Amino acid sequence: MPAFLLRIVFPSLLAYAWAGAGVGPTAPAAPTTEVSPAPGPVLSADSATAKPAPKARKSGSKAAPKGAGSVVITVGPTKIRRSQIDTLAEMMVKARHQDGSAPQPGELEYIEKMVATNLVGQQLLDLEAKRLNVVADPKSLDSLSKVFRSNFPSEEAFQQALRQAGDTEAGLREKMIRQIKADKLLNAQMSPMERPSEKELQDFFASHKSAFPINDSLRACQILFMLEPNASAVDIARKQNELNQVRTELAKDSANIDVLLGRFVMQARELSDGPEKKDGGDLQRFLPSDFSPEFKKQVSALKVGQMSPVFRTPLGWHLVILTERNDGKFESYRLQIGRALVTEKAAKAGKDLKKYLKTLADRYKVAFLDKGYRDSTVAGVYDP
Repeated sequence: MPAFLLRIVFPSLLAYAWAGAGVGPTAPAAPTTEVSPAPGPVLSADSATAKPAPKARKSGSKAAPKGAGSVVITVGPTKIRRSQIDTLAEMMVKARHQDGSAPQPGELEYIEKMVATNLVGQQLLDLEAKRLNVVADPKSLDSLSKVFRSNFPSEEAFQQALRQAGDTEAGLREKMIRQIKADKLLNAQMSPMERPSEKELQDFFASHKSAFPINDSLRACQILFMLEPNASAVDIARKQNELNQVRTELAKDSANIDVLLGRFVMQARELSDGPEKKDGGDLQRFLPSDFSPEFKKQVSALKVGQMSPVFRTPLGWHLVILTERNDGKFESYRLQIGRALVTEKAAKAGKDLKKYLKTLADRYKVAFLDKGYRDSTVAGVYDP
């Protein structure tokens, strides 16, 4: 299943380690396109039952059932309980704010609705897979397991994530089986989303030139290891070496700009000391002259999608990847154009997916016993 579909039904298998999403700077405002709901974890109706229930939320319906164990949504014969939604939502909010930042007003309620929507989607696909006798073949299960484990730096980190989620390897295996079955159902309904061709890129640029600024500005993401004014030579060398190791690892994906940028952003969120850390190191658009001479020199020499060497400024050690060069040349906008086209294709596929899920919701009868969990946006396609 294409990654963008995961944001609508099963946003990620990393329910345990989910800490926000996004892959860096987005394309400029070319055409306005529908976007998918905010990312989150693959949610299963049994993944939070072992957790203590959080405080009951304010209900959106006077007749709604009370208590953490109350059934708040039914999907055919399947029951979804308040504790399942609230526990996962609180886990996600906590993961998003590991840096100590405070949740935004309404953030928990928004995520609760997203969790509910995704749980409903999973249950609909589970029921349909059972009806059609869809099976998960061992080869697909092995492949998904390898991909999943590769998201963790070590076996210890993987096991810790399982413990934090109150899960087991057997439980995770069952979730993966359900994921594979869902993939099969959705892939049968959706056309494969190919990477934009060269002609598509060129045509998009030709028809949307006015959306791309032409000036001296750049845009980049950075990983910054700050240095104290009185840092010792040993500390300075240690941080330089650590950032060089990060660069060496990232450079393995230099041939695939999208993958490189995605990994760079994840590393920036995890490792950077800069204030833009929460945005994946995104410095937004800037003029090179806004920064120190060394920063200006290094970033000005880069091509879009290229990483700098590790270099030092008065702030510390920097690693930068250039994401925009607004000079009016097609090659400088290639990354932005590709992302804009992917967004367009994702929006079209998302509409097809929602239409399919709506047919399943009609077949298996979804009922929100607590209207407070119903998503009234375009993502909330299940409540008649």
